[in-house]
Amino acid sequence: MLQKIVFCKSKVFIHPSSVATDNISGFLLITIEANYSNQDALLHWIPENSLNTNQLNWLNDADSKFGKPASNATASTLTAHAKPMNESILVDTKGTYLSFSLKLSSLYSIEFRPPSTSGWWFGSIILHPRNVTGLETLPVLFFHDDICPSTKQKQSLLQKNFDPFSSGDIYWGGIDLQIVMVQMIDLQRTQVDSNVWLVNATLDDLRNFSTRDLQNIRNKSTQNGKDKEGDKSSSNKGFWDKWEATKWSIMSGIATATAKSEEYMTKLVNNHPAVKFVERNNDNPYINNLLKNPKVQEIQNDFDSARIYLAKWSLGVKEEANKYKLDNQLNDSYRRMLTKDLGFDVDADSSFTDEELNRVMQRNFPLTRQKWQSFFDGQGRLAVTVSEVKDFIFHGGISDTDLRKEVWMFLLDVYPWDSSRDEREQIDETLKEVYNTHKFQWSSQQFEGDLVEKEYWEDQIFRIDKDVKRNDRNVDLYKYNTVDGKPEETQPSEPRRALDQTSVLMETHESSAFNKDEIDDHWAIKNPHLIVLGDILKTYNIFNTNLGYVQGMTDLLSPIYYVLQDEVKSFWCFVHFMDRMERNFLRDQSGIRDQMLTLTELCQLMLPQLSDHLNKCDSSNLFFCFRMLLVWFKREFVFEDICKIWEIFWTDSYSSQFQLFFMLAILQKNSEPIMNNLNQFDQVIKYFNDLHNTMDWRDIMIRSELLFIRFEKLMSLMERKAELAGQETRGTPQQLPIHSEHLQLLLSKKIIISKEQTRTSDSIR
Repeated sequence: MLQKIVFCKSKVFIHPSSVATDNISGFLLITIEANYSNQDALLHWIPENSLNTNQLNWLNDADSKFGKPASNATASTLTAHAKPMNESILVDTKGTYLSFSLKLSSLYSIEFRPPSTSGWWFGSIILHPRNVTGLETLPVLFFHDDICPSTKQKQSLLQKNFDPFSSGDIYWGGIDLQIVMVQMIDLQRTQVDSNVWLVNATLDDLRNFSTRDLQNIRNKSTQNGKDKEGDKSSSNKGFWDKWEATKWSIMSGIATATAKSEEYMTKLVNNHPAVKFVERNNDNPYINNLLKNPKVQEIQNDFDSARIYLAKWSLGVKEEANKYKLDNQLNDSYRRMLTKDLGFDVDADSSFTDEELNRVMQRNFPLTRQKWQSFFDGQGRLAVTVSEVKDFIFHGGISDTDLRKEVWMFLLDVYPWDSSRDEREQIDETLKEVYNTHKFQWSSQQFEGDLVEKEYWEDQIFRIDKDVKRNDRNVDLYKYNTVDGKPEETQPSEPRRALDQTSVLMETHESSAFNKDEIDDHWAIKNPHLIVLGDILKTYNIFNTNLGYVQGMTDLLSPIYYVLQDEVKSFWCFVHFMDRMERNFLRDQSGIRDQMLTLTELCQLMLPQLSDHLNKCDSSNLFFCFRMLLVWFKREFVFEDICKIWEIFWTDSYSSQFQLFFMLAILQKNSEPIMNNLNQFDQVIKYFNDLHNTMDWRDIMIRSELLFIRFEKLMSLMERKAELAGQETRGTPQQLPIHSEHLQLLLSKKIIISKEQTRTSDSIR
């Protein structure tokens, strides 16, 4: 196959000995075959003395064209400007003394050692291949920048455009190689040594080179007092420790003042004569009738609102502190807080280990485009385990929306994980054909006198159009009801407010955000993206005719289409998503009821104090969690966060019902303000309804993972104790949590699928 050259740097030397006359000059190249992935790019070093005059001139010309890439170069621009390689060079130099050629993806790490500013030593790179026969050691490559034409040209250009306020790395020839490699493969700079970069690192590799390990190394260095650098590091560390202590003393002071204010406000409310009067006489029939008076209820509602406000206030202080810790990566203090909030007081062998906490908290390595490409071989087939890919997504998410378009097709099982690139193209064609068949079926169907079926279909269309009109109108894609989905130049419309299940459409006739026909709810959909949403839902109605349309499905489809913006792919992703979500919408509500029962048992096991308090508030059924679980927290978090939350759920890394642990984490995080401030059913309902867009999903996800680890340990511990006690041989076994079918299912990664029964004319929605 024809190789194309994307990088060439001349005057890259190997120093076989300390004698300068022994130095061997050569060319460092990166080439790639046409139609191959960037992961298959090859790195070559070719000595000059193995080249004839024509070959030498060809490479010198390549050095001037490909030896000084722009700092903002991308993989697409690099490959687009690549030109065919002189094949005779690669053939004639193969096997010559010290020359080598290897795939970039076969490297484990690269050390980029910059040159001395005083000129005492050259910049160099050290290549560390993975364990491949014959490539376990490679010579160090030195960049003689003073005689390299491309480097000298770029240095001259940089000097002309010198910016005294920039603080970038010193420029040398290795930087050019780095610019290209970052675009071709996943190259991650380690925090242990800024000169070391990992190639296509696993998540464990990144964790092993993390800041925490660096801190341990520094601490050991300081304790041993090996060198002056250690003393200097210790001095700097002391300064920063004092700075952090000062910041946190201020935060602590604010929290203390707030806590005192909250206590004062609570006493003020409780000591009010009206409150005392009601509490003393709450069993008196006369007082009960008096409480029904609108004026009295208004006063009572004011105090109920005060209680809810206090609960939110106390949580808000803690939320801000936690957010500060996360944003500033104060791992130790955050770790202590989590251990306190989620740790055990019962059995030492069920507490969290440092390794578990470190793994859960290190979520700073999102799946990037380069990393994603590194997972596949030349045929586009996955070359690593599915678990490794999902671990990256679970602990770091996906870096951008463009990459989600590809990854979500795998996460939602539209593409098999073991498929090749060609197979996926065939799948696309097949799925497009099947989708168009279903779409044509509903767009051209004739009922021919079947009035019952016609009435059912018209009702389905009405439901779909009604929800589509209300769908995420604060998101730019769906915001404007125009033929191109963009704001009108003369009179831009404002976003319509998202309505929940209990909202009334005609809330006000005075809002400038609504047109008159929109208020009447009879306006025609013009936005092309809203039209596509409706078409997908109508096609799904034909695809899954037993289920039909249920309110909430638009919530599930909207983020999928927002990311993919492809009608066919969005449909099939939605189909696979509904495989696991259909049980939430069954007519007999058995699926969502099972989840609510599971959550109740889980709360009783993991958060017994909160469970007891909710029971006193007549909220033990956790009814306030219903909507959150129904549409997977779609209305509790901002749009971008929902995409990140869902893709983590889809990995099924711990459990196919990990959403229940996410819900449990929300309960746990809010448990303290609830138990300290709320004591009535309606207060609890209002409190949770008002959590919309107030929660930090990252913190909750960390808590979710720790809660699962804790749950798994508890279940294992109880099972061992039950076996040792021989409980199952004593007749009727005790009803321990390990015997709960609901809780046992939480340990499974297998998706629970429940299908709606065959629809009949008597089916009621």
